[in-house]
Amino acid sequence: MTLETNLLGIKFPNPFLLASGPPTANGAMIVNAFKAGWGGAVTKTIGLTPTRLPDPRLMVIKDVRNLRGMVNIELITDMTIDEWEIEIDLIRNEFPVRPLIASIMGGGDPYEWQEVIRRLEPHGVNAYEMNVSCPNFAGGRGAHLGQDPVTLASAIRWVRDATSLPVIVKLTPNVTDIVSLAKVVEESGADAITATNTLSGLAGIDLDNFAPMPTVGGIGVFGGYSGPSIKPVSLRCAASIAQAVKIPLIGCGGIETWKDAAEYHAVGATLIQICTAVMWNGIGIIDDLSNGLQHYLASHTFESVANLCGKALPRLVDYSYIDTGIILRAQVEQPLCIGCGICVEGCTSGGYQAIKLVDKVAIIDTDLCDGCGLCVGLCPTSAIKLLEISKE
Repeated sequence: MTLETNLLGIKFPNPFLLASGPPTANGAMIVNAFKAGWGGAVTKTIGLTPTRLPDPRLMVIKDVRNLRGMVNIELITDMTIDEWEIEIDLIRNEFPVRPLIASIMGGGDPYEWQEVIRRLEPHGVNAYEMNVSCPNFAGGRGAHLGQDPVTLASAIRWVRDATSLPVIVKLTPNVTDIVSLAKVVEESGADAITATNTLSGLAGIDLDNFAPMPTVGGIGVFGGYSGPSIKPVSLRCAASIAQAVKIPLIGCGGIETWKDAAEYHAVGATLIQICTAVMWNGIGIIDDLSNGLQHYLASHTFESVANLCGKALPRLVDYSYIDTGIILRAQVEQPLCIGCGICVEGCTSGGYQAIKLVDKVAIIDTDLCDGCGLCVGLCPTSAIKLLEISKE
């Protein structure tokens, strides 16, 4: 059993890549990640004109129990192409063959895309990932370009004309129909799709001065929302794309654990990109990611990640196929119940008033229970299960 993965003729020692962002802001950071065991990396987005990054530009969103997500108002790299040529040489000196993908950005002029490629290609990048999805740009760049099929197709063709290396397109989830854009990507000659970049979001409002957060000089903007809470959206986008196109898929969005990664593989992703979890927990998470996925594959007698890819897709169906004749009811494993009452509050206010505490143990009235599953998700000790009792 192996974690080695092949995408577009590029061999990766494992399927885990650093996504384009702060963890790939320079060569030294990428080298350190490779030393830690990451399978590859996507550079912070490189353009003809570097940007000045605002301070602050990150806002971590958390509640009393967990980190939930993060909104950033990052832009592309603040380094010039001259500097990136040096950084890529530094990486190649240490790791001559470890896969390195250059994230690139341009606008409505082919020169903006093609000149970046001309400058970077001699330094040994393996592929290009087109950033047509960053929500923090105006004026026909980033997500503004990637949301329009005509401009998206033009940009892909410009890049395709400039290189024989693989071209990957990173799509935005901030659209009504991501599948139609994925089809444009395929038809325009790109080799693979990354799904997805961040959601457009607003981290919050400072209720003392009413400034949006993160606040820069008393004002703010909408930013890119990332982290574990966007996983259901990005996973849906990835699955929808995998069902609709034939070119390979790279999964990205809300991935923290090997289980998250395995779910993306199951809906068709060949590789996995991670950013926010690295920023929160460090590059050392690669050990848990690799070991966890390896053990999972072995336990299911999968010889490689390729055997897992797409396994869930046949089970993703139209709603009309859902069997509404299956009857489930909640049951409590009483030794696991701690009498916290969370399920009672949830069922009383958002369910069917079917649960009561009796001697500090949750008791479910199956005549009232409707099998909705709310209590199962709320229970902190997994004491509640849904069991099938009949089928109409």
